[in-house]
Amino acid sequence: DNGNRVRVRFDVAPGYYLYRDKTAFRLQAVDGTPSLANGRPDWPPGQRHSDEYFGETTVYFEPVEVTLPVLRRTADATDARLTVELQGCQTDGICYPPMTRTLAVSLPAGSVEPAGTDAAATASAPAPATPAAGGDDAVAGTIADDPTAEDTAAKPAEARAQAEAAAAAAATDDAASATAAGDGANEAMATGDGAASGGQRRPLNLFSALLLALGGGLILNLMPCVLPVLSLKALSLAGNGESPRRARRHALWYTAGVLLSFAALGGLALALREAGLALGWGFQLQQPLVVAMLALLMFALGLSLSGVWHIGGRWTGVGHELTMKSGPAGDFFTGVLAVVVATPCTAPFMGAALAWAFTANTVTAIAVFLTLGLGLALPFLLIGFIPALAHRLPKPGAWMETFKQLLAFPLYLTAVWLAWVLTRQRGADAIGWFLVAATALAFAAWAWTRARRDGRRWAAVIAVLALLATAWPLLRIHQLERPQAAAAAVSQDALSPVPFSEQRLADLRASGRPVFVNVTADWCVSCKANESAVFSRDEFRQTLAATGTVYMVGDWTDVDPTLTAFLQRHEAVGVPLYVVYPADGGEGRVLPILVTPGIVREALLDAAGHAP
Repeated sequence: DNGNRVRVRFDVAPGYYLYRDKTAFRLQAVDGTPSLANGRPDWPPGQRHSDEYFGETTVYFEPVEVTLPVLRRTADATDARLTVELQGCQTDGICYPPMTRTLAVSLPAGSVEPAGTDAAATASAPAPATPAAGGDDAVAGTIADDPTAEDTAAKPAEARAQAEAAAAAAATDDAASATAAGDGANEAMATGDGAASGGQRRPLNLFSALLLALGGGLILNLMPCVLPVLSLKALSLAGNGESPRRARRHALWYTAGVLLSFAALGGLALALREAGLALGWGFQLQQPLVVAMLALLMFALGLSLSGVWHIGGRWTGVGHELTMKSGPAGDFFTGVLAVVVATPCTAPFMGAALAWAFTANTVTAIAVFLTLGLGLALPFLLIGFIPALAHRLPKPGAWMETFKQLLAFPLYLTAVWLAWVLTRQRGADAIGWFLVAATALAFAAWAWTRARRDGRRWAAVIAVLALLATAWPLLRIHQLERPQAAAAAVSQDALSPVPFSEQRLADLRASGRPVFVNVTADWCVSCKANESAVFSRDEFRQTLAATGTVYMVGDWTDVDPTLTAFLQRHEAVGVPLYVVYPADGGEGRVLPILVTPGIVREALLDAAGHAP
């Protein structure tokens, strides 16, 4: 009352439900000062529901209104920002990622909290990951740190329309209306307009974000997931003993392909996040259909370099003509392919730049994505515009045909790796259907080559039909269910990884033990490189034992709303994410994307209170 309460109404669409214990709030003054916070929300009684994702929990199938106490340090009227994190499911079993909405609130004058009230502690308590045992007495906490909160403005709409537009209804409207409850006329409506203005200061500005993006793009050229395309481009450069003008044209077309692809990928990610989906770098690889199609693409390119097939004419972007006599289409396609295969990798500096981009306005965010693409394309761009660099490349000769065929094998290995990721996502049946699709694709390539060589139209028709036939096994892969997790062993090594759980993490931290959280994915090459170089070694296990650290692993290979929310809280736009929580209960320490045994050892010793 009198500016000391905010009422938040959730309009739950028919056929959806809202999780109470997956909902969190954070109230902040627009000027960024710590003059405002929120207390624990007052929820009406909910309905106990047995959920296939989270077990027994409390949900709401109907519109619900929540009262949020406002803890104030000043009594004056003020403008505030309310950030709401929420999640829900459809009643037919489809669960959606967490959504974040930010609303502007005009608070009338109110009373100041008595001295000794720990508003900050109340306002920053994390939301529990699982329902508490106390039934409806359990309440959600509030958002501790949401990187999307600064510029995510709510757009009120009907819940049903939001569900259709976002494909994620998350059981709610866009936090349809939030009302600051005052006395009669003092009641203030919270709207999405202006929610992006003011707020907390960002750790980066535009210049530093662009600089980090440029550096991240440059380093991305050295990541293992980009090596197949770099090999193709190196071969193309070796074969182009052409004029400086043509070299510049090749460089510009390649750069255009990279930039357009980054702009498209960034635009898609930003649009989906604006619709309420929590996404990060490499999000498309969480979809088995995308993984299967990317594996088939690598397989097709490998067949092309092996001489099984190639496309002539104006589509000079594949196979022999891509690498030996690539025209504009070939250079452009190579740039597109470089971006496609780069998505599983996260280079140093990329994380900070992209995290900042996802909190900025659309134009600024796209500028960051384009700068990241410029960094990826910069080496080839320099070679094209500086003849002295081009002259250092190997001279063309007969050796290039053998080299071209050898480069097919890294592509085959990339396809094998992606097929392995597919089995992790959808089980053994997925690899069977993938092999059917690969066989149909190989037959289409063979028939196409026969058609071009012999001029037989029937062979071309067969090639097209075989190519279309790959859609059926891909559809079957898309329809496969996620495999059930294997049962845990009866006797488990004390140093074995513990599956990630918000509740388990909170319990371990409350017990005073240091915790090392590793959020990884099978499609993440950087993750696998770190696991091979650091986490699979005896030195790491010995450090865990010496410090009493619990090793917790979160698998983000498939869509996981809980892990997505965890990544967001730590301003991570993708994996890997490594967080070390100290034994004294302090803030977690985020480690670099690429780690060494020394970095990890020092962090674990520090978390346990031991001198390194």
